[in-house]
Amino acid sequence: MDEQDNWVEIQMDKNTGWVANWLVSVTNNEISKSSMKVSSTVNWLRVRDGASTSNKVIGHLQKGDQYSSTKSKGDWIQITFNDKQGWVHKDYVSMVKQASTSPSKKDIANSKIGTITVQTPSLNVRNKGSLNSKVIGSVKDGEQYPYVQEKNDWYEIKLGDGKKGWVANWLVTTSQQTTQSNADQLTLLYNATNIRGGASTDSSIVGRGSKGEVFEIIAHENDWYKINYNNKTAYVADWIVTTTPSDIEQMSNKTGTLKNKTIVIDAGHGGRDVGTIGASGMYEKNLVIKTANRLKERFELAGANVIMTRANDSYISLSARATVSNVKRADAFLSLHYNSFPQSPEAKGIGTFYYHDQHKDFARTVQNAMIQSTGLNDRKAKFGDFHVIRENRQPGLLLELGFLSNENEEKLVKTAKYQENITKGIVQGVSEYLTK
Repeated sequence: MDEQDNWVEIQMDKNTGWVANWLVSVTNNEISKSSMKVSSTVNWLRVRDGASTSNKVIGHLQKGDQYSSTKSKGDWIQITFNDKQGWVHKDYVSMVKQASTSPSKKDIANSKIGTITVQTPSLNVRNKGSLNSKVIGSVKDGEQYPYVQEKNDWYEIKLGDGKKGWVANWLVTTSQQTTQSNADQLTLLYNATNIRGGASTDSSIVGRGSKGEVFEIIAHENDWYKINYNNKTAYVADWIVTTTPSDIEQMSNKTGTLKNKTIVIDAGHGGRDVGTIGASGMYEKNLVIKTANRLKERFELAGANVIMTRANDSYISLSARATVSNVKRADAFLSLHYNSFPQSPEAKGIGTFYYHDQHKDFARTVQNAMIQSTGLNDRKAKFGDFHVIRENRQPGLLLELGFLSNENEEKLVKTAKYQENITKGIVQGVSEYLTK
C-alpha cells in the first residue's frame, strides 16, 4: 500500500486504485470506510446538486458549518444537506473524522451556528422565545454566548452551565448570520435604493440602485448585505432587497402603499434646545434626528413624499413645525421624541399623544404597530396638549419612543436593531391608517 498527498493506493480484486485518505481510516496497513464531517472554511460556499460548477446551486454553507460526508468525486465532496445530497468543492472545506453513525436531530439542534454579544447591562434569559415566558436567568453587557437557533425575534443560547435559554435579538449582536439564502445574488426592490460604504444608515452613500438591479452577495452581516458594487465592496439593507427575484413585484408593492401621500417628520428639539438628557449624558435631539432620517428612508421606500421640519442640528420654533404641516396639507404629521422621568428611573415604554378627537384612532393604530414591532412596554395612546399637534389642522401625533432616563432602555433604543424595529412599526401603523 502506498500513500501520496491526500490519497491512499488500494488493491481491489486484482486491480489497484486510489481512494481519498480523508474518507478512510488506516489500521495495520488496512483501510476501512469512515464517515466524515465537512466544515466550511469560507462564508457563502455554494452547495450544488452535482460534482461540477455547471450544476445547480441548491444552497450555501457559512464558515464553520459542518455536514456529514462519505463520498468524493474528483475535487468534489458529497454532503448531506437539508435532507438532500449536495456537493462542495474540496478546496473550501476541511475534514474532521467522525464515528460512522449519522448525526441525530438532537446533535444538529445543539450545534453552534454563531455567537451573540449582549448589548444591554442586564438581559433576561427566558425558557421560551417570548416576553411572556419565564425568566430563568440573566446575562450581562459584553458577555458572549454560542447560539444554536433563531426563531422569530429570539436566539436560543447555550449558557456556561450547559443549560439553554432564549434572549431577544434586538438586545444582542451576532458574529455570524444564521439565515441561509438560497441564492448568491440579491435584487433591489425599489428605485433610488441607497448603496452605502458601511453596514449602517449612518454610513456614507456611495451610490444608488434601481428596482430590479441585481448584485452579487459577498456576506450577510447583521441586517446588511455586503455586495460587489462597481468592483468594490458596499452595503445594502436587507429589508429592501430580495434573494427571490420572481417575487419582486409582489414584495415591492406590498410596502408601496403610500404613493402620493405627504408625510411630515418632525425631529423634536435641535440646536440650542437639546431636549432631555439621558442617563449616559446623551442629548435627545441627537437621537431623534437619527430616528427621523431612518424613518424618512422607510417612508420614501413605501412611496411617500417626505418633508422634514429639520434635517440637521438646527433650532426650529414650535409654530414653524406646525405651519409646515398645515401649508403642505400633510396626510400625517409625526413629531418624534424620547421620554424622560429622572424621579422614577424605572419608567419605561412607548406612548403616543393626540390632541384632536378625530385623530384618536390614528394614534391607537400607530401605537399598536410600534408595540407589536418592538415589544416594549405599552403606555397607550392618550390625549396630549402639545403645541405641534394642538395647532395642527392635519392628522398629527407626538410619539415618545422610549425613556432615556431608564439606563437599560436608553441603551436599547440606541441600537440599530431597535431603530429598525421602531421605524418599521411607525410606517406600518401610518400605512394601515391611511389606506383603510
